[in-house]
Amino acid sequence: MAQTVMKPTIVPAPRVDYNLELGASYNSYFGASTYVKPTARYQITDRFRGYASFTYVHNMPQNYVAGTSEGGTIMRRTNGQQQYIVSVGGDYLVNDRLILTGNVWKDFSAMPKDLGAYNNYNYLGRQGADFSATYKITDNFSVTGAVRYSEGGSPYYSPYYNTGFGRGPFGY
Repeated sequence: MAQTVMKPTIVPAPRVDYNLELGASYNSYFGASTYVKPTARYQITDRFRGYASFTYVHNMPQNYVAGTSEGGTIMRRTNGQQQYIVSVGGDYLVNDRLILTGNVWKDFSAMPKDLGAYNNYNYLGRQGADFSATYKITDNFSVTGAVRYSEGGSPYYSPYYNTGFGRGPFGY
């Protein structure tokens, strides 16, 4: 009688995976926000993974105090704002210790550019790119360096606002 031997098989990781982030924040000065961010990742090769995401942010209305030209104060209320941000990027595993990551994003919302202090907290600009490198020194210690470029952000409350670099290519 022949006996069938079952060999263990290795199930490969899925080439596509999905993620859904939900979040909320509250700050007594800047107000409250909620967001939803679905992400899809695709393993293109053993060393390269691409991804795309869409983020919906709802910035809730808030009351704030503003100064008047007579030296007094007035209570104002902001409108709630929505942001629609699309992002695509990738991770490249150079070797077992070094990973390079790149990401480009664009904000498709209809928010005005210069909304002052209230939206400067949540408003990072109309478009940009992030690039980073992470080097693993040991299993429990790594070092990361990153560069961000953004264009179209509000210059308010920037340390470079009065120096001529407020609308420069380096964001704020």
